Amino acid sequence: MSNVAYADFAARTAVRSNRMENQKTGFIPLYRSVLKQPWSEDVYLRTLWDNLLLGAASQPYTASFKGRQWPLQTGQLVTTAADLGQKLRDRKGNPTSRDAVERMLTFFVREGMISIEGERQRGRVITISNYAEYAQKVDNLPAQTSAHTSAHMTAHGEASNSAGLDGCGAHESAHTSAQTSAHHEQYILNTNVFNVRQRISKIVPDAAVQTPKGDKWGTSDDLRCAEWMLALRDITKPSLKKPNMAGWANDIRLMRQLDGRTHKEICELFRWACKDSFWYKNILSPAKLRAKWDTLTLHREDTTRKPRSDVSANKSETGPHWNSAKAWEKFI
Repeated sequence: MSNVAYADFAARTAVRSNRMENQKTGFIPLYRSVLKQPWSEDVYLRTLWDNLLLGAASQPYTASFKGRQWPLQTGQLVTTAADLGQKLRDRKGNPTSRDAVERMLTFFVREGMISIEGERQRGRVITISNYAEYAQKVDNLPAQTSAHTSAHMTAHGEASNSAGLDGCGAHESAHTSAQTSAHHEQYILNTNVFNVRQRISKIVPDAAVQTPKGDKWGTSDDLRCAEWMLALRDITKPSLKKPNMAGWANDIRLMRQLDGRTHKEICELFRWACKDSFWYKNILSPAKLRAKWDTLTLHREDTTRKPRSDVSANKSETGPHWNSAKAWEKFI
């Protein structure tokens, strides 16, 4: 009876194949493509979008939701704004309100990223547009690698009594590694098609100003609002260097699209902050204004707060009054 030990090459190949699969699932390319979107700076929008992608059906099936059966196609999921909000919690564990989720879903619909059908309370079917671009498949990769390895072992014979385990193992490892690497490169090529398309489309159609990458941009009205705010800031803090106007316009656009503010509301609150005895030195950009919006709104309603008393606070801007009909004509 032979005492030769046989190596389980099939098992070893399966381990390596699974490891390569984990590296090639496409989550990193997917996440990078999402981060390139201008709206990805909003962590709630980005997280909600990730949840929608990961919750969508990878193939047709019937889902059971709220006592009903929902036939779903690839790229669809059934849910409610309240359920989505439960998965979007702040650091204190508080879920996002249903109204806030509805606003984010409306934004996705407006951007052409999803479509929604159904009733808000009982459940709605959300369809991810171009879902296939986010869920690249490699169904045949493990089978191809396994089949090739099996054929290779058959052609060269099973590990025989006279064959050294080390030599055969090294040959099998090198050959399988090369084969898997080739499939890996092809997979990366396929999954990066969406990313390449994003890099090519750097020019944002509605942008009056934008960064070279197109990740920050604003419309002509956003830019005009940013320039107005800069002129006011230069009165209170003339020593500060000129900011990146694409970044300013982008923050203003985010306040409009995500927070529901108007240009007039943005300018009014910024104007008040520039005259406040405390906030004039802290609110010097649209980003800071957005971050402290709720606090500023509360403070503006406090009649006991004192305005600045220095000369620069009382200087008037060049041109018509900021809140005159002429100043806002064709602006909002």
